[in-house]
Amino acid sequence: LAALLASADVSKGEGVFRKCSACHKVEDGANGAGPHLYGVVGRAVGAVEGFGYSGAISEKAEVWGQEELFAFLEKPRTWAPGTSMGFNGLSKPEDRANLIAWLATTDD
Repeated sequence: LAALLASADVSKGEGVFRKCSACHKVEDGANGAGPHLYGVVGRAVGAVEGFGYSGAISEKAEVWGQEELFAFLEKPRTWAPGTSMGFNGLSKPEDRANLIAWLATTDD
C-alpha cells in the first residue's frame, strides 16, 4: 500500500471520485445518500453529525486511515458486512490509492 500511495496520481483520484459522487459530496457538512467525505482520511469512523450510519463500519475500525479506506473501497460489503453502502467497490488497487490520495487533499 505504501508504494501505491507514494506513486498515486491525485488528478486520477479526482476522476475516480466520479463513481462516488452520486452518493457522496466532499464539501464539509454536505451529506447525500452517504456521509460527506471532507476530511475523511484520518477522521473517526461514524463522526459525521446528522448522518444515520448503519453501525457495521464502526465495528471494523475506529479511524478512516489509509489502510482501512483501501480495504473498504475494494468491496465495502465484504469488508463491513451489514453496511448500507450499496457500491460494489473498486477492484483496481491503483484506483483505490489514487482516490485516497485525492481525498486526503480535500480538507483544509
